[in-house]
Parts: sequence; structure tokens; C-alpha cells
Amino acid sequence: MNILPSDNSYSTFCDLTSGYRMFCVMSEALSSGIIDVLDQGEYSVEELLAVTTLHSEEGRRFIELLVSVGLLEQYDGRLYLSRFSRTYLSRTSSASQRHVIEFEPTLMENWRKLGTVLREGQGTLIREQSDDDYRERLQLFQRAMTEAAEVRCRELWDAVTLLPERGLIIDIGAGNGTYLQEFLARHPEWRGIACDLPDVCAGVTAEAVPENLTYHPCNILDREELAGVVATYRAQADILLFSNICHCYSPDENGPLLLQAGELLADDGLLIVHDFFRDANSYGALYDLHMLVNTYSGRSYTVAETAAMLCSAGFGYHAVIELPSRSLALVATRATPYPGVSSLFAMKSHALSHGFFAAVELDPARIRSEAWVRAKCTYGCSQYGKRWSCPPHTMDQAGFQELLGCYSRALLVAGQPPLRDFQEKLLELEREAFLGGFKKALIFSGGPCCWCESCDETRCHFPEKRRPSLESCGCDVFALAESCGIPVAPLRNSDDFVQYVGLLLVD
Repeated sequence: MNILPSDNSYSTFCDLTSGYRMFCVMSEALSSGIIDVLDQGEYSVEELLAVTTLHSEEGRRFIELLVSVGLLEQYDGRLYLSRFSRTYLSRTSSASQRHVIEFEPTLMENWRKLGTVLREGQGTLIREQSDDDYRERLQLFQRAMTEAAEVRCRELWDAVTLLPERGLIIDIGAGNGTYLQEFLARHPEWRGIACDLPDVCAGVTAEAVPENLTYHPCNILDREELAGVVATYRAQADILLFSNICHCYSPDENGPLLLQAGELLADDGLLIVHDFFRDANSYGALYDLHMLVNTYSGRSYTVAETAAMLCSAGFGYHAVIELPSRSLALVATRATPYPGVSSLFAMKSHALSHGFFAAVELDPARIRSEAWVRAKCTYGCSQYGKRWSCPPHTMDQAGFQELLGCYSRALLVAGQPPLRDFQEKLLELEREAFLGGFKKALIFSGGPCCWCESCDETRCHFPEKRRPSLESCGCDVFALAESCGIPVAPLRNSDDFVQYVGLLLVD
């Protein structure tokens, strides 16, 4: 969750302070048997209470809540699992996250002691475990990570394209091999090598391993053990995968690991670092603290920090792929850039680091021109006809919609006063996009043109800076911003938050 400067709502505060309650609700819906019972078919409230042996009054209130929040659905007096519950809470779903919910309370123990770590340092909460405790926690951890990987591996391999028909993929820190198994199911002519600790590899059921997947037990941080893997597969890998592994280690550990493991990769191969990044979104920043309270030296890195480590390991090119569940994949190469990336992550990062407080990628097809917006410019604005960036001098609705049809991607940005600074930053963003290879880059501003105190009636004195505002082309900026998660409201008081919204079109 990211609190924007424009969000001053009490509802957001309530969401933040009570979020743990929904976890408790989901957990109890599982442990009470409600999810499992409804997974078998429909029930009435009375039937469900009888089967689960919940108290009548208390159980009814709990079931009402489950319906209210969308974990259950109710039609004609019958209860059903919602689509969300069927996907993430059902035992039979391929995307089930039941073990993630089971493991989370173990992690919460350390989160409650965040202050201790902040005062005494990382690693303070890590304690020696008995063999039995270690094995139990490892089993819980592996089950939870496997379920999470079942979802995220599909996102990753949906995004990594343009691959040869045959090849070798090596996964460093592979866990039980979920990422490899999904990849090999899609690319059956490839071979896979999974490297992880002996305890982890030993937990893999042999019957579940495809013939083209081999497990190579080793401690990847032990240079001698990893050297054995390198000696066997040196320069043979077409893809080298580091998925959710770099965040476990310090820079002093990751640097040598990337350098040594990089010897496994063919000269024209891809090294993929799939992880949560501190500067990508609020989830990545939160994950950084997750590592702080639960590991000796782990952390979420920024994209720049990771790129620097990759460069030191001999990978001079990298491309960033944003994935739906808020992780990123950095695809690194030695010689030439990887061509199969269409993400606007670099543009978003530039926008956020240069004064915009929000930057959201969207499909231009979502943008609509409405007659009423243009009419309000004509009949409700004192600047009508006085600015070269406003009606009637700008394109009409039809022209705007035709222009949008020439583009496949766009970036909506939000910023704060002064307006002149906002428009300067928009022009810089357009220039950065153009120099970055987006030859069709074009911005639409927020608010009237401000390059002159008042416009010359005969001509514009700054045509190189003049850009139309979204409103002047009939765009409902309020609705567009809200659809992108940027709250906008009319100014009612002199101290209300002022924000401007602009658009960058690219292709």
C-alpha cells in the first residue's frame, strides 16, 4: 500500500491499523473448516453451522462477515465459495495459498519485535534452533514458498519470451524446483539443473521430478561446493536464474555469488534476477524490513544496486520486467540487450525521482474523450480562447481519440504546484522518453499553459514548449486518475491539497 500525498482519508488510516484483522478472518475461515466444507458444494447457513459445530449466534455473525468481505457468496439462501476463495483458499486450486497463511504467524513473532531490531541491529532476533525445530520450520517454510512460487513462476515465464527451442536452464537457490518445473513444462526440449542445500533437495519427491530436471545439492555460498557445479556446467547455461535468493544475502555475499555463478552462463545467455526491489513499490520496501527482522543480513535491493552488482559480474546490460504480484525480473546480458521487454519501469522511476509523486502505466485505450468536459472548457472557464494550449486552439474529441489510437502505452503522472515546475518536469519526461528510444513520445499537460503571463493573440511565442492539457481535449481527468489509483477531489478550501495530472504517450 502506498499513501499518496493527496490521500488524507480516515478510511486509509483505518485500513492500515486494522489490516491484521482480515488475516485473522481468513485464517479462521480455514481452521474452522468453512472453506473445506463449501469447497465440496453449496450449504445453507444452518447446514454449515451444523457441520462446523460453530455456536449458532457467533457463527452466524462470522458467516455474515465472510459474505460481506467477499470470501463467501450467498444466493437464494445458499452459501458458496467466492472466486477469490476458490483461487487462493481451496485445497484443490493450483494457486492455493493455505500454507502461506499457516506460515505467516511464525513470521509475525519477529515483526512484533521490529523495535528491538531497529535499536539493537539486524540479526538480534535470530536464535539457534534444535534439529527438530529447524526441520519443522524448514518444512513450513518450503510449503509456503512453494505455494507462492506456483503463482509467481507463471508470471515470470509469461514475461520472459523470445527463447530458443532447446537449451539449459540452471536455477541457483531453486528450492523444490517450482520455477524450473513450470519452465520445463512450457519448454519440454530444455534441460534444467536445480541447485540448493542438501536438506532442501532431499525433501523433493522423486516421482514429481521430470526426466529433464536434475537436482545438484550444494551450499551456493560455499565457494568450493559451487565450484563443483561450475566445473560440471561451465558456460553451458542459456538461462541462469536467481529467483527470490539475492534478498537473503548481503552485498558482500551476493557480489561473489553472482560472479562465480555467472561462469555457468554461455556468452549470449540470460541471467535473470527475480525478486522484490526496494524502490519498485511499497511492497518491495516493506519486504526489506521483512528481511531485516527475519534474517542475519538479507535485504531488498534497489534496481540500481542490483544492476551495479550485475555489472561487476560482467553483465553490462539489463532490462526490467514488472510482474503482476509486484516483483520484478532483471534480465541481464553480457553483449547485447535482451529485446523481449516492453516495461515502462525506467520511465516510471525517472518520473518518481524527478518530483512526481505518482506514475502509473496504463493502456491508452482506457482514455476517453467526453463532450461534457470540452463543454465546461467552452462555457465555464475564463481562459477559453485566451490560451494557445486551450480550446478552441487544441485538437477536438475526434482528433484526440484518433491520436490515442496511434499509441499502445501511456504513463499517467501526478505532481504538485507550482504549475510551471510541473510542466517543466513533463517536458523533461518527454525528452527522456524520446532519448530512451520512444520516438513517438508526447505529453499532455495539466492546467493551462503558463509560459507567458498572457498569450499573444496572433501567435504562440513558445511552440516548442506548448502542449495541450488533457482537459482541453475532453478527457475526464478525475475519472482517469481515480481509475489509476490516484485520488482527486475538487478544491473546497484554500488549504486543500492541490495536484496536477499529466500524461505521457509512448509506443
